[in-house]
Amino acid sequence: MKKFFFRVFLCVLILSNIPVYADSQDSYVMHTIQAGDTYERVSQKYDKNVYELKKINQEVGKTLYAGDLIKIKPVKEGKKIAIKVDGKEILTDQLPYLENSRTFVPIRFIAEALDVQEINWEASTQTAMLKHNEKTLYLPMGSKSASVNGMNIELDAPVNVYKGRTFVPVRFVAEAFDCNVTWDAYTHTVNIYTWEKDKIYSEEDLYWLSRLVHAEAEDEPFDGKLAVANVIINRKYSDEFPNTIKSVVFDDNYGIQFTPVKNGRIHNEPTTESVEAARLALEGKNNIGDCLYFLNPRKSKNFWIINNRKYYRTIRLHDFYI
Repeated sequence: MKKFFFRVFLCVLILSNIPVYADSQDSYVMHTIQAGDTYERVSQKYDKNVYELKKINQEVGKTLYAGDLIKIKPVKEGKKIAIKVDGKEILTDQLPYLENSRTFVPIRFIAEALDVQEINWEASTQTAMLKHNEKTLYLPMGSKSASVNGMNIELDAPVNVYKGRTFVPVRFVAEAFDCNVTWDAYTHTVNIYTWEKDKIYSEEDLYWLSRLVHAEAEDEPFDGKLAVANVIINRKYSDEFPNTIKSVVFDDNYGIQFTPVKNGRIHNEPTTESVEAARLALEGKNNIGDCLYFLNPRKSKNFWIINNRKYYRTIRLHDFYI
């Protein structure tokens, strides 16, 4: 009974803005306790040492109750799961976790990042409700079943309360609201895109575009990297230039177009941010309209662009022209 009232109290905090700060540097693989589960049974299931399980779950206590969420292991030593919406990372007061290969995040943070219009908590049924445009989601506490506009959908792991926050499966919520979701296993990042992916691209496209972005805009802000990527993509779709990303990058029709191709920096390994900027641009995120040219006026020795093209905007050291 005490456990029940404690859970109800935690649920009251679900939609509040009371800060609860993360006390771990790692994101964890977690397990929701089922009836009959013990540390011994859980240790066998995940092939983990019982003593180590108890040690990393001291706050849970020696006795496990159905619905408890316990840590199994760090996702990766010193690694946190990151959540990005349209390239911008969401900062949460409790770290996301993995359960059954699904990423869970605090409901309020993901709802606000997606501009969900209505967030409510139904105390009588212990259910979180999200409503946005024509979609209504019901997420019952402790359940592996949720609903979208009245249609029941099975989840791979239950909605749960952890450290005063309600955690929900981020892919399920984002896709229910018509977002696109990808998982970057290398960086442990969930990427959510709120626009339609209308441009198909290959791994070769991402390979060369990210290298050009890195070589031309390594020290530029993310917005600048995204803009450079879009110049290349705009050229691909323009009759004035070749029709593939790689051929645009290595275009020498009127002389080599990009200095990094000439000096070899095009072959340098790109940063994660450069790859992300290239990926977003390929998936339709555009911040410079129809621009086909960019230059650093402080370094440029050729002023043909300035004299013949229409100026659009400046992002730090680069000027962009249509």
